Amino acid sequence: MAQLSGLLLCGALLGFACLDPGVAVEVKVPAEPLSTPVGKTAELTCSYSTSVGDSFALEWSFVPPGKPLSASHPILYFTNGHLYPTGSQAKRASLLQNPPTGGVATLKLTDVHPSDTGTYVCQVNNPPDFYTNGLGLINLTVLDEVSGQLILTNLSLTYSGTYRCVATNQMGSASCELTLSVTDPSKGRVAGALIGVLLGVLLLSVAAFCLIRFQKDRRRRPKETYGGSDIREDAIAPGISEQTSVRPDSSKGLLQRPPSSSSVTTTKSKLPMVV
Repeated sequence: MAQLSGLLLCGALLGFACLDPGVAVEVKVPAEPLSTPVGKTAELTCSYSTSVGDSFALEWSFVPPGKPLSASHPILYFTNGHLYPTGSQAKRASLLQNPPTGGVATLKLTDVHPSDTGTYVCQVNNPPDFYTNGLGLINLTVLDEVSGQLILTNLSLTYSGTYRCVATNQMGSASCELTLSVTDPSKGRVAGALIGVLLGVLLLSVAAFCLIRFQKDRRRRPKETYGGSDIREDAIAPGISEQTSVRPDSSKGLLQRPPSSSSVTTTKSKLPMVV
């Protein structure tokens, strides 16, 4: 009897094991983390396989870095043919295919911020398919824009050349080149002094030319003569003889006034007169 009971129990267990449990939900996401530059659009790929029925539901949620899955925040939820965005990222979140009933549940997140860095959970529920958890985890890293500069001091001729900057991150690598040419400061001083000398010579040349031109113009002018209306210093007034003209008195150093007209004597002619 004991052996018969054992055989019946084993048969019953095998019968339950052989029953068709239905189709299991299978969710697929990329195995590698995703990186997106700040301000760009991130596509978090998620696909699933199940027999979609009236109880099908899709949920996307976000887990901040270092937090457990239980601390996830919902982003959007699809059920009964309707999409319900929720949370702080709802305005920037959408589905690549809506409704997501064709096996594609990819999430698009526009204008990503550094705070969007974390783990995103794609979860599909389709009762009575409870044989898997229907979860897919995607790690997203938002890359900040970082700038750098190279500062060179006490430049010399040895610093002249080509400088190459290389940046590398999860997205790949990029590089840029810059050519620097350092000139000799002494050459600049010599050039400045030479220019100063040339300017000085030019100014002297202009001054000499103007002086020579002025002298030539002065020599070409005719000598000045007295006109008919000019009064000479030694001229005699009308009606006064040379004897009555004003003569300087060398003994007194003064001009001697001539005698008055009443004292002026006349000399009679000594020629004979015929009566």
